[in-house]
Amino acid sequence: MSNDEPNAVAAPAEATTTHASPTDSSRRESGPTVLQFRRLGHTTHRAIRPRPFRGADPDLEPLRRQAMSIISEVLADTNPDEADVREKLRWHVTNNPGKPEKALLDHMLTVAVEQEESA
Repeated sequence: MSNDEPNAVAAPAEATTTHASPTDSSRRESGPTVLQFRRLGHTTHRAIRPRPFRGADPDLEPLRRQAMSIISEVLADTNPDEADVREKLRWHVTNNPGKPEKALLDHMLTVAVEQEESA
């Protein structure tokens, strides 16, 4: 391989393949196989517009702080009678990472449905 061929790479000798069988005596040994590569400057991918970060909405920050405060108070409670409620809230928080307002809303809807079913 010479410097005149910047887009080609020589393959190792073990990587050369022939269609002849191993016992075929007419098999001739050739030089290294040259593989062609596309230039790095040319791509087939489309340009993608970056999406804004989900948590970057400044209007939601007061609501998120308030939801986190409520969640923290509920989870800090030590009443053993409400352990199942805390466990369900933890589950919603885990399944809505970075969105405490959604976790709290989902939890409250779940509790409301359970109360309607038991009434």
